[in-house]
Amino acid sequence: MTTAAGSGGARPEDPAGARPERTEKETGSGERAQPAASLLGLVRAAHDHIDDLVARTFSAVATSEDPRRLLRAADTAVAAISAHMYAVQTAVYPVARRHLPPAGQACATDLRMVARETESVTRGISQYIQGDMHQPNESMRMLCERLAELGERHVALEESMLADLDEVLSDPERRRAASAFERSARRAPTRSHPHLPRTTGIGGLMLRVAGSWDHVMDAMDARVAAETPPRTPVPVGLWGWYLLGRPAPASQPEQAMSGGRGNGQREVAQQIQQKGAQ
Repeated sequence: MTTAAGSGGARPEDPAGARPERTEKETGSGERAQPAASLLGLVRAAHDHIDDLVARTFSAVATSEDPRRLLRAADTAVAAISAHMYAVQTAVYPVARRHLPPAGQACATDLRMVARETESVTRGISQYIQGDMHQPNESMRMLCERLAELGERHVALEESMLADLDEVLSDPERRRAASAFERSARRAPTRSHPHLPRTTGIGGLMLRVAGSWDHVMDAMDARVAAETPPRTPVPVGLWGWYLLGRPAPASQPEQAMSGGRGNGQREVAQQIQQKGAQ
């Protein structure tokens, strides 16, 4: 599944804002005018990516250097699944309801039910990751197993529906659907929001706002991929120990007094004094 970015005015060298003839790359067959892959290809690539991330939740093992490795692997899978669910629900399923016969529309309804259950599972995984006191009754392992089972159901239903949809859409409609899917994936939420409505109007707007907020939280939390090394902890300074409500350790008096910045300021002051003495 995807984890996953202007308007142009007159060029300075063009007199009176005249634009030169558009090249093939800027017109119908170029990368700027249409996605590099079909909608079915994009969704299949997203499915493969998420399957790989979910598999890592079973193979990741905590170590003394990275005790949260399993949780980070699960967090990465949750982010990718949340983004994919938003993208297909806002960009793909409405197209399927408009163009497919009743059987295809029923498949889209089944996919929404699977998505609801998936959101409940990913929410439970997020509670373990965040250390929530109100964790689900199921263990982390059981939640990951349920997530893998739901993923298999989702892939089987969605790829069957998309194969039927690909046959009834025209080439321009395929390009528009693929472009809409890519746009939705870029602005999608990266966390589960099971309590938000899924209606076309207000629900879509609320999910857009939730996606923007999730991206801010990702930056503030320094969210990282599953295979990246853990960040080196920053030494706690004087204000850090003050906010923790504990005295600075006796073994780190200099570090605490310098606010976690080492002796950089003292060394600079000594250098200035030496230059003044010379």
